[in-house]
Amino acid sequence: MITGSHDDMNRRTNISASPVLWASAFVITALAIMQAGRLSPNPAYAGQAVTTDEGFSMVTTSSGQGPQTERYDVLYIIDSAEESMFIYYIENANTPTTSRLDLKNGAYLPSLFNAAR
Repeated sequence: MITGSHDDMNRRTNISASPVLWASAFVITALAIMQAGRLSPNPAYAGQAVTTDEGFSMVTTSSGQGPQTERYDVLYIIDSAEESMFIYYIENANTPTTSRLDLKNGAYLPSLFNAAR
């Protein structure tokens, strides 16, 4: 009889531990979800650079012109094969119906570096 009651106590202990483990798993999962919700999304910003396998490098930066909240951007493209740089600008970038991509300037890079010396 003592053996039987001892087995009943062990079984009750094992059964009561299972809900505690499940509850702690749910709490940890809820905390992980709450922390993930606090992470901010990764929006695109001006000032990004991209390099391609074909030898093009592209960089965007703010032009400093336009409304205070949404400055217009400038796109610099460097062609490594032709050793040239092109600068594009979008006038009225915040109004898509009237905006367009304009080539503002272009130059041969070796002549730019020679002029800087």
